[in-house]
Amino acid sequence: MTTQLSAFRQDALREIGNIGLGGAVTALSDMTGVLFTLEVPEVLELTTSQLHIVCPTEECLMVGTIARVEGDWQGEGAFLFPWESAQVLWRILTGNAPADLGELNELYESVIREVANIMLGNFLTAIAQMTQFELHMEPPAFAADMAAALLSSLMVEALYGQRELLTIETRFSVPDQHFEGFFLYLPDTGSLQKLFDALGI
Repeated sequence: MTTQLSAFRQDALREIGNIGLGGAVTALSDMTGVLFTLEVPEVLELTTSQLHIVCPTEECLMVGTIARVEGDWQGEGAFLFPWESAQVLWRILTGNAPADLGELNELYESVIREVANIMLGNFLTAIAQMTQFELHMEPPAFAADMAAALLSSLMVEALYGQRELLTIETRFSVPDQHFEGFFLYLPDTGSLQKLFDALGI
């Protein structure tokens, strides 16, 4: 665990993950007719210079959605899948998967867009429920690129800084198949403290 968070704060953020995932997995299963199960989410407290934890090389591919969030805790939110995990998800839901970015088509994009939007929206709802924040997500944009380029679009002004980044890693499974995704949130304030203050911790 690459985090400096106290156990109490880890538990609080993990609960946000559990609430967000619970709603998201139910919605995903209802939408697809496939029964998804999940592991307890892992909370990582990273700075924007430690994103190799999410994707080990700058060249690795990720896909998902990114959205601006307005309200009481403004920032940039995203739900992203490493390419290999996205391929597993595509095969589960469509029977096939693109080999590379050049093979992405409207069907593959729509699958990732729908799933990532469900995940992102439910995580933000969980934060709002636990903090009483008013959060308003703008329409998410689909993103597919090498990790460095994609993440720079999430945090252009902070890519080379040390701003804190809330990261919750999630792992999903259906029989004999597993994939993972990452909920990322970069608050405009550059600090997670406002979230902890709202949680009373």
